[in-house]
Amino acid sequence: MFQESFLAFIKAKIGTMILFGALVAAISFFLLMVVEKRFQTSTDFLVVQNNVTNQDFYTQFKSSEYLGKILSEAVFSERFIDAVVQTGKINGDFLPGDKKDKMEAWEKMITVDKNLELGILSVTVKNNSEKDAARVSDGITQVLTEQNMLFRGGDQGSVDIRILSGPILERNPTLKKIAIVSGAGFVAGFLLTAGILLLLRELSFEKAEGKREDMLSSQAIEFTA
Repeated sequence: MFQESFLAFIKAKIGTMILFGALVAAISFFLLMVVEKRFQTSTDFLVVQNNVTNQDFYTQFKSSEYLGKILSEAVFSERFIDAVVQTGKINGDFLPGDKKDKMEAWEKMITVDKNLELGILSVTVKNNSEKDAARVSDGITQVLTEQNMLFRGGDQGSVDIRILSGPILERNPTLKKIAIVSGAGFVAGFLLTAGILLLLRELSFEKAEGKREDMLSSQAIEFTA
C-alpha cells in the first residue's frame, strides 16, 4: 500500500522534478561557462630513468614514482615559474608581481594529473587566450625536458623527460565536461526536489494526523460530558 502510494506521488510530481532538474542543470552549465577558461592545452610526459641496469624492477618503480611526485609538485614552485619565464615563452608581466599572487594565479591556470605507476605526467594549461595557453604550455615543456635537473637529484643524463602526446589545444570546457556537469546538475536537482516534496508530504500527513487526533479527543470529551 505504501509503495503504491509512493509511486503514485512520484508519478504525480514527475513534471515538477524534471523541471527543477533541468533548472539546476542550466545553472550548472552557466556557472561552468563563467568559471572555466576559454582554452586549454594538454601535454603528456613520460619520466624515463637512464643507467638503471643495476636496479631491480621494484627499485626502478619506486624511484620513478618518487621522481614523478617531485616533478609534479615542482611545477607549482616559484623556481619553476621563474624558469618558465626565463625561457622567453612568456614575459614577466604575464603574472602578478607579488610572489603570493603570482603562485596563486599559476595554480589556477595549471593542472597536473599523475599516473605514477606508468611514470606519466599530464599537464593542462587553461587560459582565456589561445596564444597565452600555448605559450605557457611551450614554456613548461621546455623546462621539464631541458631543465628538469633543477628540481631533482642526479645528473642531467640520469633522467629523460619525453613528450608522449601534445600539446593538444582545444576549447574549454570540453563537450565531455559540459555533459558531465550538466548531467550531474540535473540528477542533483531531480533528487533534491523529490526529497523536498516527499518531506513536505510527510509533514502534511503528520499535521493532518495531529488534527484528526485532536478532533477525536474533543469528540470523546464531549461524549463523556
